[in-house]
Amino acid sequence: MTALIVGGDRVAPLARSLAAAGYPDVRHWSGRKPGDLHHRLPPSTRLVVVVVDQINHMMASRIRTGAQAQGVPIVFCQRSRTQLDAELRRMQLAQAA
Repeated sequence: MTALIVGGDRVAPLARSLAAAGYPDVRHWSGRKPGDLHHRLPPSTRLVVVVVDQINHMMASRIRTGAQAQGVPIVFCQRSRTQLDAELRRMQLAQAA
């Protein structure tokens, strides 16, 4: 399963958390390049993680719209591995219920 991280500069800790949660293939878009607004989510994407303090509102809006259109869950977090781990646990509990 593929996870996409949008935003952030140093995403290795986030990628390790995603790999531990079952997303071994992690892709990263910086969200700072003008062309990033025009990317489409890869078809294999099963989760989108948006690092909110590293991208602008337009990029966050485009990512949210694209993820919702494809039925892909989206997680908004800051540059915190702890926060991402908590969100992943919350998602797993919601899926189990």
